[in-house]
Amino acid sequence: MFLEKIVTQTKNDLEQRKREVPLEEIQHLAALQSAPLDLYTALRTGSTIKLIAEVKRASPSKGLLAPHLDPVEIARTYETHGAAAISVLTEPHFFLGSPDHLTAIKRSVRLPVLRKDFIFDEYQLYEARAWGADAILLICAILDDTQLRHLLAISHTLSMHCLVEVHSKEEALHAVRAGAQIIGVNSRDLVTFELNPHLIRELRPLIPADRVLVAESGIHTQADARRLARCDIQAMLVGESLVVSRDIPAQMQSLLYAANASTQVKICGLRAPEHAQIAIEAGTDILGLVFYEPSHRYIQPRAARALVESIQQKQTQVDIAGVFVNREADFINDITEQVGLQFVQLHGDEAPEFCQRITRPVIKALRLDGPGDVSRVRAYHETSWHVLLDTPTAHWGGTGETHDWTLARSIAQEIPILLAGGLTPENVADAIHQVRPWGVDVSSGVETNRVKDQEKIRMFIHNVRNYGQTGRGQALDQKGYSRCKHI
Repeated sequence: MFLEKIVTQTKNDLEQRKREVPLEEIQHLAALQSAPLDLYTALRTGSTIKLIAEVKRASPSKGLLAPHLDPVEIARTYETHGAAAISVLTEPHFFLGSPDHLTAIKRSVRLPVLRKDFIFDEYQLYEARAWGADAILLICAILDDTQLRHLLAISHTLSMHCLVEVHSKEEALHAVRAGAQIIGVNSRDLVTFELNPHLIRELRPLIPADRVLVAESGIHTQADARRLARCDIQAMLVGESLVVSRDIPAQMQSLLYAANASTQVKICGLRAPEHAQIAIEAGTDILGLVFYEPSHRYIQPRAARALVESIQQKQTQVDIAGVFVNREADFINDITEQVGLQFVQLHGDEAPEFCQRITRPVIKALRLDGPGDVSRVRAYHETSWHVLLDTPTAHWGGTGETHDWTLARSIAQEIPILLAGGLTPENVADAIHQVRPWGVDVSSGVETNRVKDQEKIRMFIHNVRNYGQTGRGQALDQKGYSRCKHI
């Protein structure tokens, strides 16, 4: 197994280094270094998702990635184009890293530098500090509770932060109990090296809000970055997709844009697998299934489960939300488990306190009548994952007409919102330009005769993505708004 081989080799190498430079000497060299930079603050400051850019020449699963990589040159490129910190591999056999890379990079940049290696001995902490590292990686898979706590304590005496890496629920709880302030969820299994892109979503509820959550591995596309943004991370650690890119600055910009500024798209009211597949292929982020029986878009839980299973088999980046109206919390939670939903969207009179009884992150739909409703939005924001602003109506869901986008924009400047109500392929770019929402939600606007229209789905998502890439907010056509209900 890869992990056992790497750890065994690392232990052998460490014993050799200990013989060459005794602990007392490496501690002395560590003490001569200037104070380390604060990785926690670098990742926590502000509300944007940060990028830890990695200098990585090879990996055990992919082999040689960047044979001609110049560590200092690429680190300077990272710093110039928006990285918040730099991760440097120092493991020489499987990742072709080197302590010399770390030292040279530290002398060349002003960002926190993380030593990424297989660390299990306090000697390696002093060694990292002596080489110039500001922070280190600790992998829960190779450390028991006593070892982790001991290494964290030693790192604190050196004023170094640790990125504590986890791969399972047990390891996440282990890291939290040990007091780790920066926790990385590595989606790559260190035994099989297979990826589980949804692992971070599964572990997110276990990580307290005061910790920095870092996503690791498998981050290549804008869809990857948007998915991570839905998990409320503070940073993403990216190596392979940067070092193999022909245009590293463009790749960095692409990922940072997608994580922080790209509009999330939710296509709601899906029932047919072919319509879900069209939405997925077009680049949607969230699919909405309606569990409100008066709606013509209602889908039975058994059919919804079959649809979700077919989607999961394709290993897509999309999440699934279930829409409910004035149902009991137990009913909602049961359907959520049966179907395999990631989010719950509430469209009824549910109180803010009710949202806290739901076991999945809640999108609470609110219908705004005027500026006086802003305080209501704030109240729901405290107990919900996101608030969705819809058109006021006597019916649940909306009329297919737009509402006060000026009011919506004023709220969006304070609270990340989803915008719904009267959105169509023709006006969605203008809506994004005026409101700047976190996400947009459409159902009737991509239908023809109350049936999902494949071309409208494609065009709606295309216009959202095209606005994001070009920055143009001009609506293509302001005619022909759908009059159908949102749900």
